[in-house]
Amino acid sequence: MLYTINDKSLIDDIRENYEAYIGEKIVPEDGEEASVNAPYTGIMQDVYTHTYDIVNAAATKMGIDVHKEDFKDTYDKMEHPLDKQVIETLTHIIGEKEELYYSSAKALDKLWSMLLRKSIMCLRYFDTREPFMFDSSKNAVAYGIEQLEEYHDKYTQFEGLLYGASEYYRDHIFHAVRTWLIGIFCLLHDSENPFINKIQIDGVAEEEPFVNKINFFEKLSIWTISALCHDLGYPLEKSQQVLEKTQNMMKEFVPNPMVLSNFAFTGVQDNINEYIVKFMSTKMKEVTDKNSAVKKDEKEYYGRIQPKYYLKYTKSLEKNKHGIISAVIIYKMLLYFLESDFNLNDDYIYNLEDARQFYIRREILRSISSHTCSDIYNIKNTTFSSLLFICDEMQEWGRKSWNDLYTNVNPNSVELSIEKFDSETIEYSETIKMDNIKEDEIIIDTIMRLYIRQFEGYQLIFRDGQYTNSRAFNMKKTIKLVAAKNGSKNNQITITFKLLAKSKNEFEINITDSKVTQDAIEQAFRKKLKTETLPDVIKFIAKEKTPKKRS
Repeated sequence: MLYTINDKSLIDDIRENYEAYIGEKIVPEDGEEASVNAPYTGIMQDVYTHTYDIVNAAATKMGIDVHKEDFKDTYDKMEHPLDKQVIETLTHIIGEKEELYYSSAKALDKLWSMLLRKSIMCLRYFDTREPFMFDSSKNAVAYGIEQLEEYHDKYTQFEGLLYGASEYYRDHIFHAVRTWLIGIFCLLHDSENPFINKIQIDGVAEEEPFVNKINFFEKLSIWTISALCHDLGYPLEKSQQVLEKTQNMMKEFVPNPMVLSNFAFTGVQDNINEYIVKFMSTKMKEVTDKNSAVKKDEKEYYGRIQPKYYLKYTKSLEKNKHGIISAVIIYKMLLYFLESDFNLNDDYIYNLEDARQFYIRREILRSISSHTCSDIYNIKNTTFSSLLFICDEMQEWGRKSWNDLYTNVNPNSVELSIEKFDSETIEYSETIKMDNIKEDEIIIDTIMRLYIRQFEGYQLIFRDGQYTNSRAFNMKKTIKLVAAKNGSKNNQITITFKLLAKSKNEFEINITDSKVTQDAIEQAFRKKLKTETLPDVIKFIAKEKTPKKRS
């Protein structure tokens, strides 16, 4: 089934479908008492039942009693990033409009803060090392949000400058919320077999006991923080380009302009950043004591740095990539990350809940960092890293760039449709209306950019490598470029990306409905790629030439 995606359709989907699926507290009729065993509907009830068993077991270890009535009191207070308040806020912001206009910027800023706050409070609530599931008098607080809000405000003020820093710079304030909305759709749209049930922690074996103990609301919170914070470091990455352009301009009237353009971290800052990179690069390894005859109640773990991840993330930080800068920002500003249980000593032991909580935090930081680190490749699409990369790429509608002024492409001219999104197949399409474009050169340049800036990037992220024999999903992206008509005839080119698990990838160019010729496109590719032979992934579909009639 084909789903047409825009701001209103995504928000309507949350209100009309997911709200009932997630469930709510059952209000008893007059004279009836609320059930303590089944006081909720939907996912709320499933998580309630499962979590009480976890709380009861944890309370027993601590030597305390937690009655179900007491646990219910704490659960009633639990907030999450798709609760009633969030849905009402989304509904109010969109109103009857089809898209989020820039007049909604202040409301979106408040939504951004609300979602982050609720996500952190939700993650803290389900941490059995914290008191919130055991004592209803305690309330989780998202410490550090105010500091992050101040940074976000400065980001917003600085963004106007960045439109001129790069011809392809696009807004990232609205983009973050829209990326989050697409992810919610992908995670929940199939109510019978939701993708959120299949998503897992990156690089963790399915047999590990804590893999299936990350619940629905924790996964929602992981996604929310990852999506909303993934571009926080963008201004710092692009500031380098601002300074470089300033220096080039000054050369016109100053012989040797001196413009400070070094963003390197030094001293204590560098030590903190290295610690954060090591955190992201660590994997839990089970403690196995062959000499011990005592069988432990639950598994224990050592933390071990994975050198490949460490080197790749360090290189990404060295290049000022905004993904890893964003991860560093939230780690330093949010107490939720600063209080992570992580120790560089090889003999430090993590219990099961320590390891579970470590992986939740690491998954957020890795997802954010990996979306701009092309040295990291993805084997599965059922990880938050893959989900963020794909949703980030999908979100193009309504985005403005400096380059759009010259190509006459209106930001509202980009339409997105998703046909399928599951663990085996991802299929989606974009229609780009270039109604004012008549020049073949601009159309060909757009094809070139799609190949170099998108397709090659996709191939790099989903490339072949160690253990990719287990890759089981295919991805197909179709882009329709609709240019000005050639007289009464349509002038449309269809580009199809095919990233295939078990066969060769393809970049298919269908020009059967276009006046642009294959020869012109091939010539442009050879010039741009500086090669006589085109890559074998490029495939053309063109009209069959009509044979000349013999006289």
